[in-house]
Amino acid sequence: MARTRRADYVRSNRLTTLPVRDVAAAGRAALAVLDAGDAAARQAAGQRLLDLLAAGTGIKAPELVVPDAPQPHRRRGGRIVYSLQGEYRRRQPLPGHPSLARGGRPLGRIRVPHLTPARGSVVHPSAFLNTLLHEFCHHHDAEALGLLRSFHTAGFYARLRHLREQIARASAEDPPLMAGLPSASLSAIDRFWVSLRLSRKPRQRTEEVP
Repeated sequence: MARTRRADYVRSNRLTTLPVRDVAAAGRAALAVLDAGDAAARQAAGQRLLDLLAAGTGIKAPELVVPDAPQPHRRRGGRIVYSLQGEYRRRQPLPGHPSLARGGRPLGRIRVPHLTPARGSVVHPSAFLNTLLHEFCHHHDAEALGLLRSFHTAGFYARLRHLREQIARASAEDPPLMAGLPSASLSAIDRFWVSLRLSRKPRQRTEEVP
């Protein structure tokens, strides 16, 4: 491992928390992501959540893309052996503008497909949200920690758990919000808590894009 990559790995492994300032607003935005039904609604609600998380951690927000298409995948022997639930990429910065890419777009881009790879069904709401938070952690590694490569270290997963727990707790403990929620949203909160315990790890790819 190159020296710079090893330094990134050690730094990633050392940090275990990812505090968010306005976690109540992030919790409400997360519920909106869970309730979004189509790809366009998910993209809008997800972008709002990313904007709040970025503002709450003092970094620039990434761009979210939610294709209304199945997750990229590979088959072997008629069975799916790999699927890409989400990915985070960094664009090349403009000369003289290190915080912007071509066309004034954000440097960070998150992509989370709307449909499952095998049947083309809608990705489960809690799985979509978990993937979104996972990819935000990669963005936070790049923007806040200055890591050249965001590794899947024990520290990375500790930060992801901390982020998810803050959001889930804020969603479940906001009395005005809970009082006005339909039963479907309450079920979504329950599923989110379950997903925290199961802690699925989405596959990810990080690379530069034009």
